[in-house]
Order: sequence, then C-alpha cells, then structure tokens
Amino acid sequence: MTFKSPDIPAHEGFAAPVLPTGELASSAGAFTKTFVGYQAACSCGWADQRRFPPTPEGTKETEYRWWSRHAAPLIAAAPPGELVTMSDLLCERIVNLAAERPLAALTLLSRLESWQRTLLDQAVAGARETGASWAQIGEAMGISKQSAHERFRAHVSS
Repeated sequence: MTFKSPDIPAHEGFAAPVLPTGELASSAGAFTKTFVGYQAACSCGWADQRRFPPTPEGTKETEYRWWSRHAAPLIAAAPPGELVTMSDLLCERIVNLAAERPLAALTLLSRLESWQRTLLDQAVAGARETGASWAQIGEAMGISKQSAHERFRAHVSS
C-alpha cells in the first residue's frame, strides 16, 4: 500500500517491511523471508526511525507517521498543483502578450506587481504567525533568511 498527495508528486509513502537483519525491504514483494515489523518510508529515500508491529494496525501507524512526520511539512510548503499550472499558463500568456502588445502587457504586469507585493506581505505575516522561521520563509522564496528578514521585518509584527 502506498500513500500519496497530489501536492508532493515526487513523494510516495509506504509501509516498508523490516527484515530480521534490521534492513528495510524496498517493497512487500522484495523479500521471501518473514519480516519483523514495518517502518514508514518514502520514495525520496526518507525513512522514519520508529518501527511498528507486522499487523494491520502497524501498517496504519506507518501511514500516519509518513503523513505527520514527512508529508505534512512538505505539503505546508508546496503550492497546490492547480495553482502552479495556472501560474505557468499565465506566465506563458503574458510572454505572448508582451510580444504582440507590449503596452497591454505592461499594464497587466503593473497590476500583478501591486497584488504581488500585498500578497507577499500577507503570506509572510501568516507564515510568521504560524511559527515559520525566517530561514523557512527565505527557503520558500529562494532567498536567504537574512534577505527575507531584512525585506519583510517592517511588515510583520514580531
């Protein structure tokens, strides 16, 4: 059984069988010997440290661990796929508009820039209110924590 989220497509969680040697089997069909438990794992290489019994309940616990320990923080930082698709489409259309009607593109880009500033300030404030560090904010924006702090500290109440 695998666990998936559309917002983190490069991550597929699973209950990895733990062999008697302590090694993880890559999948349930990858071994013929008896396994001694389950451990939450992900296709990206992440593996939880905690092991659970080889029971249906153990499988459920590994799923919970994958979601809570690995997937939840990734999902918190991943934009919804449909918005990424819409954003990419908007960018493509603006590139085409700029080639055909540059003044119309400038008008639209000016509007987007004003929305972007306000929305960035709101998103940073929201992230800080929910406990995100400046390092996490910087990482989400592709800048250093120092740059994020310098740029947004005046817009966020500490």
